[in-house]
Formats: sequence, C-alpha cells, structure tokens
Amino acid sequence: MNIRKISTTLTVLLFSGSVLVVSAMIVPGFVNTSVAKSIPVVQDTGKQILSSSKTPVLKVEAEKVKTTLSDLNKELQQLMTQEELQQIYDFADKPDNEITESRPMTEDEMNRRLILQDQYLYDGLRPKQPLPLKPGQAEHYWDLDKNRIVYPNRPLTDEELLETTDWHYRMNYAMSKRNIVTPLDSKDLSQTDAVALATTSVKKLFGADVSKLEVYANLNEILLFNGKSWMITFDPYKADTLRAQGKEFWQYTVIVDYPTRTVVDTTAANFTLKRTPISAEAAKAIEKDATWIHEATKIVTDKQGETRKITMAYLIDTDKNNSRGMVDVKLLLEDGSSYIAELRYPDKSLRCLLYEEAAK
Repeated sequence: MNIRKISTTLTVLLFSGSVLVVSAMIVPGFVNTSVAKSIPVVQDTGKQILSSSKTPVLKVEAEKVKTTLSDLNKELQQLMTQEELQQIYDFADKPDNEITESRPMTEDEMNRRLILQDQYLYDGLRPKQPLPLKPGQAEHYWDLDKNRIVYPNRPLTDEELLETTDWHYRMNYAMSKRNIVTPLDSKDLSQTDAVALATTSVKKLFGADVSKLEVYANLNEILLFNGKSWMITFDPYKADTLRAQGKEFWQYTVIVDYPTRTVVDTTAANFTLKRTPISAEAAKAIEKDATWIHEATKIVTDKQGETRKITMAYLIDTDKNNSRGMVDVKLLLEDGSSYIAELRYPDKSLRCLLYEEAAK
C-alpha cells in the first residue's frame, strides 16, 4: 500500500479553502483569526503605467458572496461541543505530527473536493454525517489514534469528500479558538491599513486591480519574520471551483510585517501556468546571462520604487529552484537590507518579491 507522510499542521491549512494554499510559503503560525470577505479595498489613485506585456490580467470578477468563513465559524461555535474541541487539541498536541495516507487522492477526487469546498463554504452544503475518526465505522475514515487517513480502494464519493471538508473546517475553527491573537489597540496596524498596503503592493508589482476580488485577512502572532504579520490574500469568488475547472485566474498573497508596517512578501499565483524545469545546460547559461539580474533590478527600482543603492546582486538557491523552474535573484542594499526577486523560467516574469530589513 502506498503510504505518504504529510504534516498535521499543513493538512489543517491546506483544506482551509483558498486562503493559504498558494501563499509564498505555507506558514503553520497563521490561523483564521480574522477573515473578511467585504473589506473595502483602498484604491491607489495614482496612474500605473504598465511597462511589461507580461503583467497578469485578471480575468475573473467576484460575484456576490452568500456566506463567509466568519458565518461558518459562528455555525461551528453553536455545533461543536467542548469534548469535540478537546479531541482536536489532543490530536494536534501529539508528539508525532506526521500523518500517513493509505493512498494518494486521484486528480478527479482533488478537483471534486475543491468544488465541494466552495459549496460547503458559500452555499451551505453539509455532509449527512461526520467523518468517522476510528476504524470499523466506514470505508473512509481518519484514525486519530494512529494519525492515519484511510481511503477506500475505489473513488471517494462526494459525501465522503464533503465529510473530509467538514472535518478540516472543524479543525481550523478549533485551532483558531486556541490561537487567540492579542486584541489590537488604536495605534496598531489595523486590518484596513494592512489591506491598503497589500493592495498598493500588488498594483505596483503586477499592475493588477484587486477591487473586484475577495479579500482574506489573517493576523499571525506566532514568530514569523521576528514578530506579528498580516497575511492578505486576494481571490476571485469560488476560486477553488475555478481551479478545479482548469480556468485561469490570478491569486495574490501579501505578507505585511506588523511592527514596521513593511510589505515583506508579495506573490502572484496562477494555477494554469506550466512550470519548465531548468536543465543543467540551461542553468549554466542562466549563470552567464546578466539579463536575469537586470530584470530583477528593474523590478526593484522601477516597480517597487526602491531608491537605496543596490550594492550587489546574484543568483541564489539554484539547485533547489532548477527543478521548480524558478530563478531567484538576491539584491543587497547599501544599508544591509535585501530583496529576493523570484522570476519564472524562461520568460522572466515575476512570481514573488521578498524583502528583509537589515539586522539591527
């Protein structure tokens, strides 16, 4: 039997809808403490001149949202008992946080699950019964005692996929109750301000208007970038359904450092783009090709608007990135701060821009 190991924490996050699936990194510290579908996006009124034909174009507009994750959490608050919450906490606290699966899910199962996740969140679709959490009750179950997900030797039914979706949302809700973030005071970086910073960053780097996309805002208080961070994600309505149907859309994720109000990560994702692995021969050519560094420099100076002097620029993580079809260029600034521009191969389009302030 084919058994794969996956992280318990990542499992919780990956089934939380589109919010955290395609961020620049999957961050276990982020919990859905604050999710807003109707945050007024503050628009950058300055005119943006698009300097590249590679700029992503949004093709999907948001429709009216029927329900939100906040609505779902209110429902779960009424439904879940203290015993159910404690069961999840006991599971999450196990020293061995690795889960095994009896087999990989098929592509068809994953696509149907994506659609059902949207129907669960937006349309109120619910399973007829909860997911069994021990053997002997059904063919498909999650054995909490052994950290093992068991799939039947047949395609999962929609009901079984819906039971799994329901369980993951219950886990996320339980963990969000446990990981309570300290309330903000009037001087802190508010959700609205964080969204405004994220909106401006997406427009600067990608020329994208996110005003018709849904906005997800998550505040993290676990150590990341040495402090609190806001994670802001812009998604079209029912993005999981669009993804399952193979439709093209762009999703943007921005991380804003809480104490400094600095955008430290802006990422654009498009699931329909095909990655081209970089061969050994191509990698050698890239090392000698200065246009990669020139393109990264233009992004940082022309789009990001950085005015500090760039003292050095070079390729990093080449071995890891060759298989991903990405080229990372690190740019050091005169004060010790730095950027990493991740460019797609072979067209040099920007996937993400990371920023790190100089150590104090």
